[in-house]
Amino acid sequence: MEFRDFCLIFRGRWKLFAGIVAGIVFLSLLALLYQPSRFETDLTVNVSRSGMQHTTDYTYDQFYRLQADERFADTVVRWLETPSLRQEIRSVADVSPDVTDSIKASRLSSQMISVSYVSNSEHGAGDMATAIPDVLNRETMKLNELAKDPDWFVVLADEPTMRDARFPAWILLSIGAALGFFAAFWTVLIDWYFRGARRG
Repeated sequence: MEFRDFCLIFRGRWKLFAGIVAGIVFLSLLALLYQPSRFETDLTVNVSRSGMQHTTDYTYDQFYRLQADERFADTVVRWLETPSLRQEIRSVADVSPDVTDSIKASRLSSQMISVSYVSNSEHGAGDMATAIPDVLNRETMKLNELAKDPDWFVVLADEPTMRDARFPAWILLSIGAALGFFAAFWTVLIDWYFRGARRG
């Protein structure tokens, strides 16, 4: 079959082709309009100290402080992975389990931790940004109660960065158009085949 024959097939069924493409693009538009809100938030958490030893002697804090901060930062990352701490954050922020389950934490340096999560509302994302350092400092205070030296850790959080994490309109509509052309192409060919078979 030559290219001209294919053109004749689609010319005779252009309404079917255009209808399928338009229908799938319309469904993509509906998906775009009704997709739920989704905010991805990045929060930088820093490990610091609320107390220092004042002495002229050689101390653990002077030489090993960065190593101690690094180990404590690792502890904070592990805390954020535990179900019990996530449940406490969820209770303080009053968010759904899906939000706390999306928490991802990693240590960027000896004192800096990157925390990210996804929320279905901007308000919930802000509440999470407040709850996370609050809950972490509560856990830290439990350790500080047992400390012998006045050298306490404290967790500080920067302002969160939020962004709309929903599918962009151009991507969703492009996918819909591509699927529409694909479906329309094969529907037209299948229709032509079976109509020809019946005629034969």
